[in-house]
Amino acid sequence: MLITLLAFVIAMGLLVSVHEYGHYRVAKSCGVKVLVFSIGFGKTLWQWQRGETLWKIGMFPLGGYVSMLDEREGEPIAAAELHRAFNRRPPLAKMAIVIAGPLANFLLAILIYWGLSLSGVEALKPVIGFVSPASTAEKAGFAKGDEVISLSGAPIFSWDELQLGLLEHSGNAVTVPLQLRSINGSARDISLDLSRLSKDEIDQQLLARIGISPVPLSLRIAQVVAKSAADQAGIMVGDVLLAINGVPLRGWGDVQAKVSGSAKQTLVISWKRNGQVLEQTVFPQAVVEKGRTVGKLGLAPFPDVDAWQNQKIVRQFGLVEGLQYAVDKTWQGSRLTVIMFWKMLTGLVSVKQVSGPITIATYAGDSARLGVNAFLEYLCIISISLGVLNLLPLPVLDGGHLMYHTVEFLTGRRLPLQAEEFGQRVGIALLLGLMSLALYNDIYRLFPSQ
Repeated sequence: MLITLLAFVIAMGLLVSVHEYGHYRVAKSCGVKVLVFSIGFGKTLWQWQRGETLWKIGMFPLGGYVSMLDEREGEPIAAAELHRAFNRRPPLAKMAIVIAGPLANFLLAILIYWGLSLSGVEALKPVIGFVSPASTAEKAGFAKGDEVISLSGAPIFSWDELQLGLLEHSGNAVTVPLQLRSINGSARDISLDLSRLSKDEIDQQLLARIGISPVPLSLRIAQVVAKSAADQAGIMVGDVLLAINGVPLRGWGDVQAKVSGSAKQTLVISWKRNGQVLEQTVFPQAVVEKGRTVGKLGLAPFPDVDAWQNQKIVRQFGLVEGLQYAVDKTWQGSRLTVIMFWKMLTGLVSVKQVSGPITIATYAGDSARLGVNAFLEYLCIISISLGVLNLLPLPVLDGGHLMYHTVEFLTGRRLPLQAEEFGQRVGIALLLGLMSLALYNDIYRLFPSQ
């Protein structure tokens, strides 16, 4: 819990600071007087005056703000300082100040990715380690040992690239062309049908949902669902499955094939625990999936650790190649964020994918436990998301203000104050709705049965 909290505070504090400093730096460069630079909301924990700016740190690091001299704020301004008011700046200067925050977040992601690339980027080769029986992937023609060469003509170098590519195409009721290389070295083309995926299935578990995983799954148990058939039979985490109905198991595919076709039927399962062989009769739970009744034990296996290590690759980059990689990664992340947000707006992807502070904090803690590199990659993802979110054309966000100043630049006139205030109210209402949805999703993930 402490690691999660610290990782979340460090992550949000850094990302918000970078965002607001972007606004601050460009505002100063444009001759605008900055009155307050605040990181966090709520009770002020620490503040100090430096030059003409009051610097503040608030209790909750979920945002921040830069307050600039502005006649529209209602406070009297000395005639000698009117030229330093934000509202007196030309439209292009105001646009630059507004867009500087999101651009700072994108720049941070590029710099971190660049730094990571110089030390070598670790990834998993896009080799299929396991294909679920009767899954979408098996029907498409995937086989264990296949390596994905390309997706829709674009080369695929890692498992992450495969997942991002499929996420981008999902929700469009399309078949995705892929080129595979078999174990024997021969290449073949297949088409993966994503049209039957429900919008709730389009998430970070997409590859598992279509039935593929990057490495073979062992027969050693990693998770037992409480009150499941396996739990009632006495199977525990760490046990190794040996046989079903007396037939030795060769891999996890044998388990899935036998159990899925045995809903509400008796199975005799044997397993090993601390050198002792145990055996018990179990009754798989009947579950309806896509109109088909299948059996479930309530078990999840560990991956084959040796195979996992064998599939790791490290991509090395020079200075120039690393910078190109960093820019590409940031662009791909930004593009995917926009695409997924648009799909949520149009109903192609479930709004359940919207995450709030609890989920973000959980991921921060998880990544921190995995090491520095994983935490830095997490920072890149959140920084990109923060940049994209702030560019949405909502009046209360940077994107909304950018829209106002663009109109002023094109027409030569500012919007009436009443129109801006109305837009602010609408923007606040929409943002509160989005935040409420995100918080609801967070709570639902914690207590799905509630």
